[in-house]
Amino acid sequence: MTKSMDQGAYKKGRRDGFSKGKDDGYMKGREDALAAMSEASRAKSDPPMNEISLMWRELNCADKLAEHYGQPVILNDHQMENLKETTKSTIWKLEVTANQQSHPIILKIFKAPIIEQSLIELNMYRRASGILSGLMPNIHMVQEGLNGNDVWVFMEFVPQLKGQIIFTPDRFDNIIPTLAEFHARTYNERLYTQWEVFSDWLPLYHSESEKLERQKMNKKALDYLDIAMSRPELKERLDSNYMKVKSILLQGPEYFPELIQAGKSIIHSDLQTPNIGCSNVSEANWKIKFIDWEGARFAPCWFDMFNLIGVFFAYRKDWRNDEENVVTRCAHLYAAEMLKYGIDFQEDPVRLYKMAYLQRVLERSLCLQLEWAVVGNKQAFLLEGYLEKINVWGKELGLH
Repeated sequence: MTKSMDQGAYKKGRRDGFSKGKDDGYMKGREDALAAMSEASRAKSDPPMNEISLMWRELNCADKLAEHYGQPVILNDHQMENLKETTKSTIWKLEVTANQQSHPIILKIFKAPIIEQSLIELNMYRRASGILSGLMPNIHMVQEGLNGNDVWVFMEFVPQLKGQIIFTPDRFDNIIPTLAEFHARTYNERLYTQWEVFSDWLPLYHSESEKLERQKMNKKALDYLDIAMSRPELKERLDSNYMKVKSILLQGPEYFPELIQAGKSIIHSDLQTPNIGCSNVSEANWKIKFIDWEGARFAPCWFDMFNLIGVFFAYRKDWRNDEENVVTRCAHLYAAEMLKYGIDFQEDPVRLYKMAYLQRVLERSLCLQLEWAVVGNKQAFLLEGYLEKINVWGKELGLH
């Protein structure tokens, strides 16, 4: 009897324990689910502070940016997008609210240690933004010495052309008037009247260090040209042009004094659609602002026409049949726009464009294409196109 009672108590205890465990597990799971839902709800309305949010408050950025909007500014912590991350910098798209309206802004973080190219761009924002006002994003604020000497630059958000439109050669007409205005502001002696702004940091095309760099690139191009000819797969690509190109390179690295005589200005050096911003592409007269200034330097102004037009056609084989007509139209348009600012080119604009194209290819781009072909770290997609231009335009301009 006692044994039977003990077994019954054991079974009852086991059932009761199972039921209690089941109930306790259910209640604990319900509590955890409610807590998770509550946490998610709080995160949605009041996200945890990230580094940018914390630094924004620590630096009193809202007060400092209020003058740009004429109203108190609030950072929308849940609207942050990392647009680009490299070893040199990070670019964030932020959103602030002022006067009950949302405004996107850009935060570019220059990472320490800041290399030379980044320092050039940073100085363009810190020191040249007033001179180039309206042609580059408005700079709201620059904060130095953060997180081990990082520099944070808050600036106007300008939508890139890339992604807004399908770019065709007729669009050059919308960009060239602004390009001419940009060049005209620092053309020749106009830079030197503002020399104290640029004297200790802006690269100068005619400086001894820049000349030495071109001589080094010239020697590298000759070396890679010979190495390429020893490779059967590259020899076939170069054979018909080898002696001609080598003879031209041996004349270098300065090929056209007419480019210097035509005048120098601050140039951008990388005028591709990601680096050109426009906020009104649906209108006839585009409001252009140039973005990403690490290639800025004082150099022949026609180089930027190569950067804008020549590189486009180098990559876009589908438009090659239109290249001569587009070059003629755009070169004359650029010259006409520069004339509005009192700058009158004595040389034919088309010849100046072709000189700028060949000078840049021979002093830099050809060397890079040959190096990539020999080393194999990148595809030398543009090699044949550059060789064709050296052959055709080089003959036209008396290089061979």
